[in-house]
Amino acid sequence: MSSGGSSFADLTSSPRPSSQATTRGGPAAVSTIDLADYSLDLTAVRALLSALQHVIDQTEALHELRQDQEVLRREFLGHTTSPRRLGSQHKYDVVRPQLGFTQQELTDCLNSLQEHLDNSRELEACRLRYHDLQLRDDEAVSEFQDRISTLDAQFAAASSFGVIIPPDTVHHIADLEPQLARSHSDLQVARDRQASLASELRKSATSHKATQAEVDRLEAAVERKTRRFRALSEGYERRLKVTDNTIATHSAELARLQGRLSTLDQYLQRVRAAISQRDQASADRSVTQDRVSAARNTIARLERRINQVEKSQKSRQDL
Repeated sequence: MSSGGSSFADLTSSPRPSSQATTRGGPAAVSTIDLADYSLDLTAVRALLSALQHVIDQTEALHELRQDQEVLRREFLGHTTSPRRLGSQHKYDVVRPQLGFTQQELTDCLNSLQEHLDNSRELEACRLRYHDLQLRDDEAVSEFQDRISTLDAQFAAASSFGVIIPPDTVHHIADLEPQLARSHSDLQVARDRQASLASELRKSATSHKATQAEVDRLEAAVERKTRRFRALSEGYERRLKVTDNTIATHSAELARLQGRLSTLDQYLQRVRAAISQRDQASADRSVTQDRVSAARNTIARLERRINQVEKSQKSRQDL
């Protein structure tokens, strides 16, 4: 380009014919320059167009990938908030309070069962005490009855034979009559107490049967609720595992697409750099073409001046 610039400077200077050429009358010598052909290179243009088309295709592919990424993201969000997952979460939210309520009921049932067991032990102790008291009362009643029978027999024998009873015996019999009355009274009290204990024992037995039935019912209810909770928990765990697998699959697919998108972004940056270089080269080519056009205009102007000088010289020679 520097040699071209010096050629332009020589061409723009005013041509002065030499004295030797004027005296000889020969034609004036015109200096010529060799200009390179600055016509467009069609192969380079086609290559640039092909690169541009490739860049456009890559841009469209990148746009499609972004659309696919958006679709996958929506699907991922849809799977994350799917009706199945929401239903499982709702069931879990429903079952969780039921679990707390069931555990509370189980605790109450266990406490009630422990209380009933304590009552059963107390009832068994009462039964044993009642049995001991009954044995003692039976022994006392038997002893009193034996003594009464003995005294009645002695009194009947004494009355039937007309035996004169000594005063000591009369006094002894008189002393025994209050004891006999007290024995009858104690016997009646013992019988009443025995009847009361029997009634209390029957009530305790009835209460024990009712308590045992209630305990059986509560244990059956706890067992049913435990099985129900176990089934719901297993179902929820299975659904949660399926959901986690789906999320992991979609996460892996999303990571793969993000990696591919990152690669395409890097390629797009390289393409943009190539386009920038191409635009710079096109700008440089445009400047060169402008300079070539200016040089051609200068050449045309110089040729016109040379023709004018030749015409003037010819007219002088004719004169």
